[in-house]
Amino acid sequence: MDSGSPESYTVAMGKLTLSEKIDALRLVPLFSALDESELEELLRVCLVREFPAGSQVISSAEPAESFYVILSGEVKIYKTSSHGDEQILHMYGPGQTFGEAAMWANIKIPAKAETITAAAILIVRRGALKAMIEKNAEIALAMMAGLSGKLQEFNQLIAQLSLRDVPGRLAAFILQQAGDVEGDCLKLSQSKKQLAAQLGTVPETLSRALKKLKAAQWIDVQGSTITILNRSALEHISS
Repeated sequence: MDSGSPESYTVAMGKLTLSEKIDALRLVPLFSALDESELEELLRVCLVREFPAGSQVISSAEPAESFYVILSGEVKIYKTSSHGDEQILHMYGPGQTFGEAAMWANIKIPAKAETITAAAILIVRRGALKAMIEKNAEIALAMMAGLSGKLQEFNQLIAQLSLRDVPGRLAAFILQQAGDVEGDCLKLSQSKKQLAAQLGTVPETLSRALKKLKAAQWIDVQGSTITILNRSALEHISS
C-alpha cells in the first residue's frame, strides 16, 4: 500500500473538519510546542487519511518514509509468525503515534498496523518533519522523549511475555487498563481474540485465565466488563 497516495483508499466516514483535526493534534505530545498557525501549516503539508475498520495502514514490507499520528479511532500494531499466529505489540488511540523509530532509522517497517475501528490518521513524511524541526527544535526533544517511552513499552512487553504466565499477564493488563479509568470497573474495547494476541496466547487459554481469576474472586466478568475485586492479589501475581 502506498501510504502517501490518497487515491488508494476509500473514505469510510465523514471527513474531519479543520478545527477537529487541530483539536486532535493538540492531544499529541510531539506537537505540544506548536501554536494554532503551526498546526494548520502541518495539516497543509501532510496528508490525513480516513480508514474503515479492519484496514491495513502499513505492512512490514514497506520502507519507512513516514510516521503516523492517530487523530481518531484505534489501531493495532502487530506481527505474524510463519504459521499465521498474531502477536499484538501495541494498541493505540487518538493522540498516539507509531512508525517514527523505523522512519528515522531508514529501515523497512518491522511490524504491521491495522485499524480496529474506523480511524483518521495523519501521515507525516520525513522531509516535512525535518522542515518543522528546523523551525522549532522543541519538536526534536519531544520526539526523543516519545521514542524513549516506546522503548520502555517494548521492555515491558518483553518482560511480560518472558517472565509471566498467562494469568499474570492478564492481571497486569487489567491493572494497567484500570489505571486509565475511575474506579475498579473497566470495559474491554478489543475482542477476546485480539486480547489473546496482545497477551501472547490463544483465546482458549485466555478464557481459562479469566475463569481462574474469577474463581479466585479477584475479578468479576460480565460480558466485556471486568470489575476488580482484589487489587492486591492481582498486583501479586503480575509482579
